[in-house]
Amino acid sequence: MAKAKKASQAATSTSTSADSSAGNNAPNSRSTPKGASSKPKKPTAIDTLRTVVPSIFQESQKTVANHRKNSIMLRKIQEQCAEIAGEQGEEAFNKEFIRNLNVVLAVKKKDPVADRVIQFVSTFILCTREKDIVVGTETEDEEGSEGISSRFVEYLMHHLLKGVRVKEKLVRLRCCQLIALSTNSLGAMDDDLYTQLKSSLMERVKDKESAVRVQAVFALSKLQGEEESGDNEDNVVQKLVDMMQHDMSSEVRRSALFNIEQSKETLPFILERARDIDPYNRRSVFAKPMDELSDFRKLSIGERERLLRYGLSDRDEGVKKACAKMVATKWIQQADDNLIEFLQRLDVMSSDVADDVLRAFFDYRADIIGNLTFDDVFWFNLTVESALLVRAYAEFCRSKDDDIQFEKAVPEVTRHAFYIQKYSNMMQEAEEENRPEAEFIVTQLLMIAKLLDYADENGRRKMFNLLREMLMLDDIPDKHLDCIVETMGKISLNEKDFTRIVIEIISDIRTSIDEQEYLRNPEGSDDDDDSPDDQTLDMADTPRKRKRSISRRRSSVAAEDIGKAPSEMEATLIRIRCLTITKFMLERSEEPLTENSYMYGLLNELVIPALARHEEVMQQLGLQCLGLICALDQALAQGNMELFLTCIFADNANDTLHALSLKIVFDLLLTFGMKNMAANITEDRIITDLSKVLESTTPELQAIAAEGLAKLMLTKLLKNAQILRTLITMYFDPETANNNHLRQCLSYFMQVYFHSAHENQVILSEIFVPILVHLIQLYQDSKTNMPTPTIMAQQLLEWCEPRRVLGADTENDINNIDFGLPADIAINLVKAMFTESLETRKFLPGILFKIRLDADAGEIRLKKLTLLLGNLKHKRPFQELSAKKYIQSIEKNILKMFDDAPEALDDDELNKLAELTEEVSFLDGFEPPEDSIEEVIKAPPVLRERRKKASKAQASAKLAKIMEDIDAILQSDSDKETAEGDDSAGSDSDANIVEDDEDDDDFE
Repeated sequence: MAKAKKASQAATSTSTSADSSAGNNAPNSRSTPKGASSKPKKPTAIDTLRTVVPSIFQESQKTVANHRKNSIMLRKIQEQCAEIAGEQGEEAFNKEFIRNLNVVLAVKKKDPVADRVIQFVSTFILCTREKDIVVGTETEDEEGSEGISSRFVEYLMHHLLKGVRVKEKLVRLRCCQLIALSTNSLGAMDDDLYTQLKSSLMERVKDKESAVRVQAVFALSKLQGEEESGDNEDNVVQKLVDMMQHDMSSEVRRSALFNIEQSKETLPFILERARDIDPYNRRSVFAKPMDELSDFRKLSIGERERLLRYGLSDRDEGVKKACAKMVATKWIQQADDNLIEFLQRLDVMSSDVADDVLRAFFDYRADIIGNLTFDDVFWFNLTVESALLVRAYAEFCRSKDDDIQFEKAVPEVTRHAFYIQKYSNMMQEAEEENRPEAEFIVTQLLMIAKLLDYADENGRRKMFNLLREMLMLDDIPDKHLDCIVETMGKISLNEKDFTRIVIEIISDIRTSIDEQEYLRNPEGSDDDDDSPDDQTLDMADTPRKRKRSISRRRSSVAAEDIGKAPSEMEATLIRIRCLTITKFMLERSEEPLTENSYMYGLLNELVIPALARHEEVMQQLGLQCLGLICALDQALAQGNMELFLTCIFADNANDTLHALSLKIVFDLLLTFGMKNMAANITEDRIITDLSKVLESTTPELQAIAAEGLAKLMLTKLLKNAQILRTLITMYFDPETANNNHLRQCLSYFMQVYFHSAHENQVILSEIFVPILVHLIQLYQDSKTNMPTPTIMAQQLLEWCEPRRVLGADTENDINNIDFGLPADIAINLVKAMFTESLETRKFLPGILFKIRLDADAGEIRLKKLTLLLGNLKHKRPFQELSAKKYIQSIEKNILKMFDDAPEALDDDELNKLAELTEEVSFLDGFEPPEDSIEEVIKAPPVLRERRKKASKAQASAKLAKIMEDIDAILQSDSDKETAEGDDSAGSDSDANIVEDDEDDDDFE
């Protein structure tokens, strides 16, 4: 940059001095009569143009501070030229201006000297236009007021438009930059200039250089609003939207994002950039366009929710901070700094991001934490927004361990129980249209109850009685049940006491069902003790020795109460409520089933009968409760494993039940292990059934199965090469392109699994070629939504790279890692070139060239490769020129790793070379396919590349040495077999040696 600066300064200074000397000497060259009294004529502004203008440009490149002063000086010179010679004077000024400007057009990007000159040109255009406006106002002649400046700008623009089409990229960049900076200073343009400018910029936004496209987008954005709206290709806004969405350069997309006008049509596309792949672009959405939004109510409720969710859940911390800053500074100001009003604009009842918004707000605005007050008036007049606010504030204080602020905000337990009871009664009495809001308020109060400290016995007892009464309500929402059960678990003395209390409540709820059955069949109900609905929960084992006897309650039911018995629908709802409470209780239970005997009665009398019901909701809840109970006892899980596997493929069950059964199976396998769960059924049966789910046509089941199998393999509970091959195929399969859950899960799993242990890479190396061949066939069948075979192979090779394994750089693990593993993949890949079809093998040489082959592979592996590649050229050669170049390049690289031909090998080295026997046997048994034979017959002769005699002799000597070592191995094996008396084997060995010798001659 310094060199460019000096060069530009030197060029300007040189032209200045030359022009100055020429200008100074010109008047002196005229001869005057001897004795004349007249003085020499003073040079005019036109005469000094080539001296003054370069000096002004020279000063402008030093600092930006003098741009305004130099612009005024240059304007005076422009006016003087116009006064002296009119249009000719203006033309002389314009040419001199352009001549000096051309010096910086070819200066490289981000040169501060050139950037200052560009800024000076923009300042001068603005200054000369302002001067003409002032003159026009004084003379009341608007047409003449823009004469000098408009003609100068038109001349400059025509000159710059020539530069946007030149071959030199730096000139195109500077011309677009000048146009972008000068457009702000332009007045009214004529139609021809506007059309040329727009056409040229539309062409430059397609420039191959991203820097040129950035400046072209910036310049094009200045033309917004100058045209009628439309969807044609020449529409500026549509072009900017297209660049913002689809340009490959993040800088171009960001330039379009910053400069596009915000309107009802463009806002949705601006919001899309919150999911841009570039984190800086995502951060820019919140830092500029959304931050400058005059009122965020211009966005719909859904757009606000989506924007906040994108920002607050982003993986980049900078994006999260930018979103939090936007909410805590700009958006809250637009709501008059009122949190309640701000929440009203988010529709918090249906919002899934309101909690995150408040948490981010409290984190960013820590100064208001101590200023929030929640008095009795506030608690007596709760709304949806205020209830959410106080609950989020209470959770924030608990997360920060700020007990002082928590106690200030939340009342004591007894008073809080009073508020819950008050709003619960209001919920029961509310009209149908107001009930959702009342339920939401009660939910927030119950969530606060989970955070309270129950050291006060009176408050604990009051809260316990209240929650017990609420559980007995008929129409209590599931969200309330979840909060109540969790709070009761916190109030209880221990888990056994918690289980006992919940089971007692369930027994009381089921009493109405048993009474109904007795009223319907008073004679047969006592004899039918096995009926699930007539059985009671035996509490004989409880510490309180309390038994709920339904028969005692039956006698108290009067005959006139028969008509008041609940209907069958109400009975079903009660059973569903009991199962829901049971599910929430089991989710919070951790004690083994053998230490909690209360569970057995619950299992036999409530859970198992639910599985036999015909209602889908009952079946799902019963199956979920059974899975949770099995997670507490291994023997029970082993006995029901067959049931869960059967439910996965049940024809009479829906997809929800299939997915639930599959999740339960994986939970049990992760809890107790594969071997323990294969006690009653074989392990192969479990693996086979899970593999079948991967072939399901339901995307949800596929994703659940892939996620579960990935967890089993990561925890080393399962090691199966076939399942691993299926998972890798699914990762690239175009049929799973829209299954984001599956793709995201496998993307994380592959990286962690193969880079966590080298043994996993060894497994992949063994199945590398079959997987690659299958993927190539998929690619040939359907090329949409699928990367090329080379890209897929590079991904597989990256997973197999031993240098990426965790601990590969430590001395303890370095001895356990085979860094030459890619060579094994290369050997198998070359073998596939012998056997695969023509459509498949054409991709293999390019993939082989991508494999890392170095000294880590070892001499034996490299000799195997040399042997296989040499025979490949003889037995099944490639006809494509690119494939031949790949093979020749690989051979040269391998031969470079060998030094000069070694001396005679000892016994240890011969034993090492014995590993080549497998490759020799492979080549002996190879028979070319019919298509390859026809290809060789039809193939034209290929000219061999000329090489120097010395290099050819050296390569031939190395190859001959390798073949001699192989012959020595085979000969030694033959001698051993002959010594043992096996004549037939010896003759076969001799025949093989003869065949090998023939092959050697052909290979050489």
